[in-house]
Amino acid sequence: MKIKSLLIVAFTAIFFSSFAQDPKEGYAIGKKILNLINQNKATELAEMVNYPLQRLSPVPDIKNEKEFVAYFPILFDAKFKKLIPKFSQKEVMARNGMFGMVGEVFNGEIWYDESGIYTVNYNSDKEMALEKALNDKTKTIIHPSLRDFETNILMLKSKNLELRIDYTKDGKCRYASWSKGKAISQKPDLILVGAQEISDGHPPYPFYVFKNKNWKYTVTEEFECEDCDMLDRMLILEENGVQKSRILMRISK
Repeated sequence: MKIKSLLIVAFTAIFFSSFAQDPKEGYAIGKKILNLINQNKATELAEMVNYPLQRLSPVPDIKNEKEFVAYFPILFDAKFKKLIPKFSQKEVMARNGMFGMVGEVFNGEIWYDESGIYTVNYNSDKEMALEKALNDKTKTIIHPSLRDFETNILMLKSKNLELRIDYTKDGKCRYASWSKGKAISQKPDLILVGAQEISDGHPPYPFYVFKNKNWKYTVTEEFECEDCDMLDRMLILEENGVQKSRILMRISK
C-alpha cells in the first residue's frame, strides 16, 4: 500500500491530538492484533497491515497480503505467542501518532494505529537464520573492505548512488557508498565509520548520522515527498551546518 507522506504528516498531527492519547482504544486495537496472531488468522490480520512491511535487512520486505499470509509462520512463532497473554494496557505507548507495545513483557515489537500495523520489530529464530544465510551470501561477493560486517541495517539506491549501512563486528555503524554503475564487489567511493544512531522519539525507524570532517551525512525517514513509500529514506548532506543536498533513497534489498 503506497502512502502519500504529506498525508501522513497531516494525519499524524490530527491523530495524535485525539486517538493516540487514548490508551484504552490503543489497547483494544493491540489486543485485537494479538488475538488474530494467537488464533493464526493470517488472512484477517493481513488486511490490517500497512504495506510494505519492512523486515530485517537483507530479508525481503512484505509487499502485500498474499506475501504476508505466506510469511506469517516465520513472522510470529510459538515464542512470540507466549507473550500474548501477558499483554496489558500498561504496555501501550502512544508516540508520534502511533501505539507501541512497550512494557515489562514487550519491547516495541509491534507499532500500529487505528488503520493497523506499521512495524513488526520481532524477529523469530527462523527469520534470524534466513537473515544470516543472506548475509553470508553477500560476504562472498561484496568488496573485501566490507566483509567484516555483522548485520546489515539498510541498503538504499537513488538514480546516481547506492549505499548500505551495516553494523560491524565491533558494534559500530558503517556507511559505504558507490556511484552509479559500480558493483558492490568494487571498492566503495566512501566509507564512514562510527555513526550516531538516533531512535528516541522517532518510531518506528531510527535515523543515522555520519560525519566526515566538516560534512554530515544523515539518513532519515522522508515525510515531504508526495509520491514515496513509507519505507523510503532521505540522505541529507550538510557542510558546516548548511544543507547542501537532499537525495531520495529507495530500499534496494
